[in-house]
Order: sequence, then C-alpha cells, then structure tokens
Amino acid sequence: MKKEKNFIQYLFQWLLLVFLFFALVSVVFNVLTYLREREYYFEIIEEEQQNRINYLSKNMNEELTKLKITANMMAEDEQVLELYCKWDFANSFEKNDMLEKIRGRLMELDNLNSFVRESRLYFPDKGIKIDRSGMYLAENEADLFAGMYLENRLLSLNEGKIYIIEVFPRNYLKKIENIDDILSIFIIELNSDQIRQELQFSRMTDQDILFLVSPEEDQIYVMTDLVDMDEMRKTGNSNILKMNGEKYHLMSSDNNGDFFHLYYLQDQGFLHLIQQKMILSIFLFIAVILLSIIFAFLLFFRKIFRPLEVLLVDAFGQIKRSNFSYRIPLPGKGEVFRNLYENFNYMAERIDVLISRELKQQILINQANFKHLQAQINPHFMYNSYFLLYRLIKKRDIEGSLVVCENLGNFFQYITRDSGDSKSLEEEIRHARSYAVIQAYRFQNKIQIDFPELPEKYGYVEVPRLIVQPLIENVFKYVVGDLDEEEEVQLRVSYEENEEDLLVIVENSGSISDEMLKQIQTRIEQPEEGAEVTALVNINSRLNLFFKQKSSLAIRKSSLGGLKIILYLKL
Repeated sequence: MKKEKNFIQYLFQWLLLVFLFFALVSVVFNVLTYLREREYYFEIIEEEQQNRINYLSKNMNEELTKLKITANMMAEDEQVLELYCKWDFANSFEKNDMLEKIRGRLMELDNLNSFVRESRLYFPDKGIKIDRSGMYLAENEADLFAGMYLENRLLSLNEGKIYIIEVFPRNYLKKIENIDDILSIFIIELNSDQIRQELQFSRMTDQDILFLVSPEEDQIYVMTDLVDMDEMRKTGNSNILKMNGEKYHLMSSDNNGDFFHLYYLQDQGFLHLIQQKMILSIFLFIAVILLSIIFAFLLFFRKIFRPLEVLLVDAFGQIKRSNFSYRIPLPGKGEVFRNLYENFNYMAERIDVLISRELKQQILINQANFKHLQAQINPHFMYNSYFLLYRLIKKRDIEGSLVVCENLGNFFQYITRDSGDSKSLEEEIRHARSYAVIQAYRFQNKIQIDFPELPEKYGYVEVPRLIVQPLIENVFKYVVGDLDEEEEVQLRVSYEENEEDLLVIVENSGSISDEMLKQIQTRIEQPEEGAEVTALVNINSRLNLFFKQKSSLAIRKSSLGGLKIILYLKL
C-alpha cells in the first residue's frame, strides 16, 4: 500500500506540474494580449471620438452662427422699427396688423431650427413683450436681458436657460451702457433639451459625459451628466479626471469656435470590460486544461491505477484474508496488466493447493481429537449409567428406570451411528437434553437443571456433532463432581438471537475468579501446540471451520456465579 501511494503521488506531482505550466503560459499570454489590445483600442477609440466631437462642435457652431445673424437681423428689421415708431399714434387695427406681421416672423423663426425653443421681442421703454402667442406687458424682463447683454457674451445663461440676445441701439454713435440706450431687444431662447440630445447621440457609451461651457469656462451651458468644474480644473495638464469614484479621459474639440467650448469625458469602464474578457479567457483556458487533466486522471485511473488497485489491494487483500481461491478476472488481449494477472492467478493457485493440503491435514487431526474425546466419553458414561439403572431398579423406581433407559438409548444411538459430521441443531439439543436427564437422575438433590426445548424456528440450523453435550458434561465433571454432600448446583441453558447469530448459552452456579476466566479464554483463543485438546478448544475449532469465522465460543462469568459459555451459531 505504501509503494502504491508513493507511485500515485509521483504521477500526480507530474500531472500537477504540467497543469501549472500551461496555466502560467495562459496567464502570461492573456496579460500580454490584454496590454496590447488595451493600448490599441484606446488609440482607436480616442481618435474616433475626437473626430466625432470635432464634427459636432463644427455643426453646432454653424447653427448658432446662423441664429446669431438671424437675431441681429430681426433686431434691426424695418417692421420692428415701424412698430416702435407708430405704436403711440396708430389705431387698434394698425397695431394688430403690425403685431401679426412680427408674430409671423417670430413663428417662422421658432420653426426654422430645432435648436430654437422660443424667440421674443422687447421694447424696454414701452414695457411690452411680443412672442408668437401675442403681446404682453413685461417691464422687468427687458431689464434682465439688457443686463445679460451688457455682459458681452455671445451666449447668455440664466436659471439653466441659454439665450442669444441682440439689441437695436437708440444711437449708433453712442456706446450702449444701460437700458436707456436700447431701443429694442431681440431674444432667441435655445432648446437645451435638443442640444443635450445631440450631445448624447455623440457618446460612445451611456457612462460618457459631454458638456458645453462658456469660452471663459466659468459657466456650463449644457451637460449630459453632472460635472464638477473645480475637480476638472485640479487635473491641470493631465487628461485623466477622477470624478464620483470613476476615471474619465478628458478630451476637447479642436475647433470650439466663439460660442462655447465642447468637452468630452470618456468613461474608462471599457477597460474593465477588456479586463473581464481577459480574465474570462484565462479561466476558459484554465478550464480546458483542467478538463484535460481530469481526462488524463480518468485515463490514468482506468489504465493504470485501477489495474494496480485490483492487483495490489483487492487481490492481495483476498490472499491476506486467506481466500486463496480468489482469481483476478483477466482483461482482453493486449492489456498491459494481463501478464501480471496471469502470474498472480498462478501463484494463488499454487498457494491454494499447498494450503488445502495443510488444511485437510488439520481437519484430520481435529477429527482424531473428536474421536478420541468421544472414546473418552462413551465408556465412562456407560459404566455410570449402568450403576444408575441398578440403583433405580433396586429401589423399584420403575418410572425413573424407564426414563433413564429411554434417554440412555437415545444418547448412545446418537453418538455411535455414523451419519456424517453435521447435524441439525434440533437433534443436537435433543441429544444434550437426554444426557442432562440421565445426569439429573444420577446426581439427585445436588443439581437443578433448567434446560428448555429449542424453539422450532431454530431447528433447521446445521451444526457440527457434539457441540452442546460436552459443555453440559463439563459442569458435571468439574463442578458437580467436586461438591460436598449438602451443596447444590444450578445448570441453565438458554437461547438468544442477535442480528446474524443464534447464541446457545450454558451456565452454572458456583464461584470462579476473573483470573481463571482469562486463562480459559486464552487457552481457547491461543491453544498451545502439543497440549491436550480440551472439549472447549475442540468445539471452538470445529465451529470456526464449519462456519468460517474467527471465534465461535466466548467465556464469561455467569450471573449465577459460575462459568458462562456462549456458542455463536450462524443463522
């Protein structure tokens, strides 16, 4: 077993080394592939996205430039000037006619470009506002937009709304310094949602962020997600921005124009996807190797380990258990271990022949011991039985004489007829009971016998001849024979059943020391070579051979105080 384990460990170590080698190659290969692909995809994506935001910035600047020109033209339009000049002197019909013309122009402008949400015209000194819905009084709104215009921005921002503001001055020669210098204000409110949607269309992933800022970079016009400008300024010259726990690659348009600056924050999460793919490919590769190793182990188990196990474990285990009739089934021709199996079978056959000779010789010896013991029993018992009959007849005990004669005849008939070495347990118990009855008459007033009949369900059990009667005889020989006239002995026979065995128990009263019990048990289990074969040793040996078990007889101390002998009979 030790050599087998060493051999298996040796093979396992080599297989493990092969697995580790391929796994290491896989890891190195995939890491290099990851680094190469990461750099390649980063360059490709950056170049593609840079072209995309350049194109977006160019188109948006062109659209805003057109709207700026349109706003300038509307602020200086003749219809606007006519309405302003005639407003105080025109009647209601004339006012409505001029208003409808301007409303039509505003409605046309609102529908002209998707970036326009609404256009409006203000006359600050008159406190009115005109849009595509009509005319309204709005004194404070004009002041707000005039202040925004004076900031000198192409795009103005207020409460998240983006405006293009153009004014018509009262005096071209005078610089506009306050609202009193303004005749009219024309406003285009840009559609922030539409601009944001255009920015979203230009994203590569949903996690990317685009945003428009003022040329001075102090105001954010539109953004697809929240952006911390202070955090972005901290990056300095670095193009890597960390925001909300995520890393972004910062890019800006090359042709921002005059209206805004366009920035693009590219989420670096795609690198994690590449890493996950790399890890997945590593695991797939390792899984393939693992499956290959498992297949190799299965092949090793079938072709090498299992044949060795059959030879070194199963076959030699059978030999160790003295089963020399065991033979290894031969595999098909061409199998590596066929020759070894044939040699083992030949060796086992030779050993079986030699052991069989020794076993037969031992059986003959046991039979001789049995016959010797039988020869010792018969004459001795016969003399005593005749004297017993003589006393009973002399006393004119006819009934007792008949009982003794009947049992004596049955007794001698059983031990003298040659009808095989095995009997049913029913016959064996009946014989032992006949002996007990005869001895009970012989030792009246000295022994009490409790010997019930055998239950019918155990009568079929085959046992060697004369295994119970010698136990009863031992009680009379070693216990009853040494009693004083006033002493009395109890003899009890009982039957018990466990899971596999029927227990026949013979016990007697008296007194026996633990040391004596130990000596008797040792003598039974390890009989000395050349020593006299006692009845207990003979019975134990014959039962072991008959039932093919290691120990068939046990010695205990009886609850009656004397010896308790237990026979284990296979059911």
